[in-house]
Amino acid sequence: MHMHMKKIVLAAAIPTLALLWAMNRAEKPTTVAFIDLTKVFPALDRSKAAQARLEEINKAQAAKIDKVLAEIQSLQAELETYKADSPSFNEAKKKVTDAIARKKALEEFSRRKLAIEGANLMLQTYKDICKSAGELCSQRGIDALLFDDASAPFDPADPRGPQAQILGRRCVWLNKSLDITDDVIKAMNAAPATPAPAAAAGP
Repeated sequence: MHMHMKKIVLAAAIPTLALLWAMNRAEKPTTVAFIDLTKVFPALDRSKAAQARLEEINKAQAAKIDKVLAEIQSLQAELETYKADSPSFNEAKKKVTDAIARKKALEEFSRRKLAIEGANLMLQTYKDICKSAGELCSQRGIDALLFDDASAPFDPADPRGPQAQILGRRCVWLNKSLDITDDVIKAMNAAPATPAPAAAAGP
């Protein structure tokens, strides 16, 4: 009899516990915020440092290309002093051809190096943004962080057309009070940047 009463009490308590759980869930709705990445990237100190690094790489590679170009011009000037088809002429001509090939290879390498470095820096910055924003959301009890693309202007010159631009957006409207963009920028500029992996040194 005693055991039977326990079962009755437990059975009666289950719906009450379920209701209390549901009410607790209802009292704690999902908290959402949003961030404007188009505003975050250019405002970060590490983005400005990354741009300066890319400019340094570009300058260094351009100096290497200019050096080879000067070599080509010197060889071409030397080539003009020889009689056509003479051994000295043919030797100088081969040097010119080799130097031109080196210049083309260096230009291609420089282009790819700059692209890889730029991609690495952007990806690392994005990872840092996700980490910093995630920490901020955890501190504030925010459950989800959305990318704000609702307020970005439409580009009439975009070849995709207005319909594709509209359908490509993930948000229609966002309450500006939910914007934590400036807070993320402030937190990230106060923290040290994570170094991005470097591209190959190359020629």
